[in-house]
Parts: sequence; C-alpha cells; structure tokens
Amino acid sequence: MEEELKQTLNDLTVKIDNKIDELSKTIGETIGAKKEFAEGKINENPLAYVAGAFVGGVIVGYVMGRGKN
Repeated sequence: MEEELKQTLNDLTVKIDNKIDELSKTIGETIGAKKEFAEGKINENPLAYVAGAFVGGVIVGYVMGRGKN
C-alpha cells in the first residue's frame, strides 16, 4: 500500500514536471515572438516610442511628486 502511494506520487511528480517544462517552453516562445514584434514596431519609428516613453515618465514623475505633499 505504501509503495503504491509512493509510486503514484512519483508518477504525478513526473507528470507535473513535464507540464511545467512544456508551459515554460510555450511561454518562452510566446515572449520571443512578442519581443520580435515589438522590436520591429520600434525600429519602424523609434522617435515616436522614445518620445512616448519620455512623456509617460514625465507624467508618472509629476503624479508621484504631487503625492508627497
């Protein structure tokens, strides 16, 4: 009985590890595809993205600065 339980737990552990590996691989592929897409869009018009990041930073800084008073 105890050996069956150990074997079942080992089998489940192996299945869970396989699923985690599969999910990690899928997530890695998805992130890679999204990264390539984002890099392509930024390369099309880098000035717009830099300006957008700058404006966003100024707004966040302003909001955070107002919160301290």
